Amino acid sequence: MQGWIVLSLFRKGGKYAAQHLPRSGILLWVKRSGLAVLDQGFFSGANFLVNILLARWLSPEEYGAFAVALSVFYLLAGFHTAVLTEPMMVFGSGKYREQFRKYLGMLLYGHWGISAIIALVLGIVAFVFARYGSPAMARALMGLSLASPFLLLIWLVRRACYVPIQPIWAMVGSAVNLVVTLVGLSLLWRAGLLSPLSGLVLLGVAAAIASLLLMFMRLRLPIWGFEGNLTPAMVLADHWEYGKWAMLESVVYSASAQLWLVLVPVILGLTASGALAAIWNLYRPVGLFIQALGLTLLPTFANWVCQGISYGKFQKRTLGLATVIASATGLYGFFLTMIAKPLLHWLYSGKYDQYWALVPLSGWATVAAVLAQIFIIAMKAQRAFVRILLIQSVSALTILVISIPLMILTGVLGVVLGYSLGHILAAWLAFRMLRAVSRPA
Repeated sequence: MQGWIVLSLFRKGGKYAAQHLPRSGILLWVKRSGLAVLDQGFFSGANFLVNILLARWLSPEEYGAFAVALSVFYLLAGFHTAVLTEPMMVFGSGKYREQFRKYLGMLLYGHWGISAIIALVLGIVAFVFARYGSPAMARALMGLSLASPFLLLIWLVRRACYVPIQPIWAMVGSAVNLVVTLVGLSLLWRAGLLSPLSGLVLLGVAAAIASLLLMFMRLRLPIWGFEGNLTPAMVLADHWEYGKWAMLESVVYSASAQLWLVLVPVILGLTASGALAAIWNLYRPVGLFIQALGLTLLPTFANWVCQGISYGKFQKRTLGLATVIASATGLYGFFLTMIAKPLLHWLYSGKYDQYWALVPLSGWATVAAVLAQIFIIAMKAQRAFVRILLIQSVSALTILVISIPLMILTGVLGVVLGYSLGHILAAWLAFRMLRAVSRPA
């Protein structure tokens, strides 16, 4: 599919414009994109399987606690990615390319510092829930506190493999993570120990094993000491200069994507959180595909900008790509709608059959989110960070303002309606702002 997308974008007057991208370049792009998709598939597959099996085997309240804890993690991971991972992919392949091992070693020190703070805060919140709130929520947050440093670590080291453009090693790490997760799930289930706490700890153990494999077998990082003239002050200054916009954008995006799920148990209870998470599990494959594609789209868009192509051509390629991917997402949502009732019954043993009507509504929200994400990636290549921040802010505010009264009136249906309207608005704004830019920055 990706090869067809690339070729279609370079079609010109009924013939392929080979002068823009040689056949070898297309094949290399498709190969790297394919490896990135496999990497993301293996990595997200572990998370997907844990979600499906826990939703099937746990009570709706326990699974709701797990889903809320995972949403809290994604909110925190957005900050970690903005200040460490995303700047690494820019500076690691450019300014610090010749000293990448030392540069990555410094980032690892930063990772452990940030992770220690996150784990401590989560542990304190878990203690508060254990004393005054939900025991299920306390156990889930304690599991997240133990697992979060290693879950964030694998996000960092997998992306480090993309800096020298070697996604095959990221794929190997993700495959190891998946195998360990599957074996651990089987053992926990057979022993009767599967719970939100053990599920999250298992994800952390699998991430730790895969991360260590990549760090010491492929990245070959030293444990102590580094050579070169690179200083922590230089790295901190560069990451702050780049990351301050990315951090704001990431926090606002995470608020629009995850914060509503954190608010659901406060208003509707953990059972409703479990139901929503069970429905959104069906659309996780789309999310992992877009994440994987983004790893190759951002440098591709940036390369087009650096080549100085006309804005009209840049816009046409972006719109063509967005149309193809959104259409494929719509077909996927239509297929899920056709089999929603038997699929939910089979996956979750009848626990969430009454929520089948949320499947088509979630499909519309996913199509809108995909369109918005493609347009935003294109604007990132143009460094239009203010526009991106505005789009994400409007989307997040719309979701919160609409979803809260709707969920009070109509329950989980109101959550999905508010989420859909917010992302439709984000897609429309992103499209208008992409067209409003006079030329690539």
